[in-house]
Amino acid sequence: MDVNSCLNLQATKTSKAKVSSTRRHRCRKFLTDNAFLLLTCCGIVLGYVVGLLVKMAEPGPDAMIWIGLPGEVYMRMLKVVILPLIVCTVLGGTGSTDPKSCGRVGVVCMLYIILTNALCGILGLLFCYLVQPGSVAATTVKNVALDTKNLQTMDIFADFIRNFFPDNIIGAATQVSQTKYGWKEMTSLVEVNGTLTNVTSKFATKSLSNVGGTNILGLIVVSAAFGVAASMAGDKAKPFIAFFQSGAAVIFKLFDWIKWTTPVGAACLIVHAIASIDDVGSAFSTMGLFVLVVSGGNILLQVLLYTLIYLVFTRRNPFTFLLSVARPWVMVMGPGNSAIALPELIEIGYEKYGIDVRLSSFVLPFCVTLNRDGSCFFITATLLFMAQYASLDLTAGLVFTISILSILSSLAVPNVTSASVVSILIIAESLGIPTTSIGLVLAVEWINDKIRTTTNVVSHFLGVVVTWSVCKKNFRKLDIKDVENELTSTEAL
Repeated sequence: MDVNSCLNLQATKTSKAKVSSTRRHRCRKFLTDNAFLLLTCCGIVLGYVVGLLVKMAEPGPDAMIWIGLPGEVYMRMLKVVILPLIVCTVLGGTGSTDPKSCGRVGVVCMLYIILTNALCGILGLLFCYLVQPGSVAATTVKNVALDTKNLQTMDIFADFIRNFFPDNIIGAATQVSQTKYGWKEMTSLVEVNGTLTNVTSKFATKSLSNVGGTNILGLIVVSAAFGVAASMAGDKAKPFIAFFQSGAAVIFKLFDWIKWTTPVGAACLIVHAIASIDDVGSAFSTMGLFVLVVSGGNILLQVLLYTLIYLVFTRRNPFTFLLSVARPWVMVMGPGNSAIALPELIEIGYEKYGIDVRLSSFVLPFCVTLNRDGSCFFITATLLFMAQYASLDLTAGLVFTISILSILSSLAVPNVTSASVVSILIIAESLGIPTTSIGLVLAVEWINDKIRTTTNVVSHFLGVVVTWSVCKKNFRKLDIKDVENELTSTEAL
């Protein structure tokens, strides 16, 4: 073999080694960059598999406590950082933005929330009307008793307005205002057959009380008000704003540590949810079409409706948007709470879309509190399912009333367990829809709740993107003005 052949062979080997090294490097980089996403997906899949195996073992109550304990600890760790994060980000974001920009951002954000909630509510009715799962559901009904006598539609909206304006900032972190009902006895003399007789009658009484929970809406409003006031106070308020911005940075770092426990936490939450179901097979055989309407409809909302809205406002590839929210999507699948993805969404918005942190810090908490597209879809579809199940005549007036009450109630869901289900029962009772099928709805609530939470989190981030596309010129003007002020101050020195 001559020298040239040897050199060519050596060059070929070197080239192949470089290609192989590059591939290994890319593979390692992919695994490193997507480690959280891959581990969380594995945790979710493992949770469903182990959950079915544990269900077959029929564990006792004590075993169920220990099975669900890691997931409970995970949720407690997340909840302890979410509240201070919302206060710090909202106050720091609004404090470093001029009031006019905050006002424009608030209007655009609220319009987005109201319009998407309404659209998803209408689509929920349409999907359920076309498929009609209530007409083919089995007749087996579980007896489930939920206490709704203490809640009425008008009282829910009144409490919603009250919680907008909390009377105690510290108390808002642990309590929410809620109307309570009680029974009062009154004895009166009544003449019966010519004889005076004592007759005792009962009547309901209303009272306003505080119940355990976090009034996130009130804290957002108060934080935004303090932030706007601080921005108008000028230089005197800079240390005040800097304190909350520093607090947000610390909480982001703490959240970054906690989020790596998501694979284990999500798996344990799913195992506990599946193991707690009475009969998984019976629930799905009875309610298969209903799950298809609710969960399948929510997936279609994400793939079709949200990508269309994204395309209209950004003129960019909509599928990159879905890929960008993959991490928060799987993150909320286990806990079923869109609030825990708030730090992740803020980070993605800044790194991948260049969204000003001040805007996302203001918009995202509002969306987490008020924007419930998946819940609105679920409420309207479930009410129509219950009407179909009871063989009611679906008149145009009934369908219209269901849609209006569902859209409004999605903005004012009470802070109680199974909030969406409680809202459904309240609306159903006010419209005269029999609630005998609510047991079937609760039998598959564990899967519908997780899927509609993923819809909510995608909608939250889309709300930030839409608001940024409409308001980013205001923020750029503000940044230019800040730079000019700094240059002027420097020249003066």
